[in-house]
Amino acid sequence: MATAIVTGGAVRLGRAMACRLAERGYNIALHHGGSSPLDTLEQIIKHGAECRAYSRDFRDLPSAEGLIDEVLKDFGDVELLVNSAANFILENLEETKTESLLDTMNVNLLAPFLLMREYKRKVNRGMIVNILDQRVLKNISTFGAYSVAKKGLEHLTHLGAVEWGAEVRVNGIAPGLILPPPGGPEDYPERQARNIPTQTHGTEADVLRGLDYLIDSPFVNGEVLFIDGGESKASKNSKF
Repeated sequence: MATAIVTGGAVRLGRAMACRLAERGYNIALHHGGSSPLDTLEQIIKHGAECRAYSRDFRDLPSAEGLIDEVLKDFGDVELLVNSAANFILENLEETKTESLLDTMNVNLLAPFLLMREYKRKVNRGMIVNILDQRVLKNISTFGAYSVAKKGLEHLTHLGAVEWGAEVRVNGIAPGLILPPPGGPEDYPERQARNIPTQTHGTEADVLRGLDYLIDSPFVNGEVLFIDGGESKASKNSKF
């Protein structure tokens, strides 16, 4: 049975993708930061998959760098890396604190860079999927450091696809209005749906269908799937 590494797999989209991959027959190497993985582990085990949790703080780059080696001690059949771990700090460019800048760049860009590099060096097969954001096509400074990091991760996705495509496909998923912001009101997607060209919001299931497509499409490499109802193509003056 093949193994998938899912970072940020204890919560939100990471949790949903880890459970979907277990349904598809993958064993799961579940990275988590400060969130408890217990509920996710229970759900994955119900699908008959083996799952092990790995606690690493991606603000600490040496900790992130060592994750692939640790997983390979437990699983010898890794075929997929999903970089889903993220932080999301509400600070525009002028407000951005040095500490939050460094933390955001480490979690959202530098840790994925290291994980991708180590995956290529030590696994060298299968696929990497980077979770991006529809904001990468816009110039919105509200979440300044986060937006810069995700734009960098988009470029890194394309670079990896070109350099490694013969052995490792590299693709991305850029979700739009799927979940409320961390700590935000549960009805946030419903209230904001009027600003989306489809006049609707997405669900985790939309993202999971995108992940399925990338797994099942061996000639797709270097692509970013925008699962956002067309939001990223709307007016550049949009606030979303």
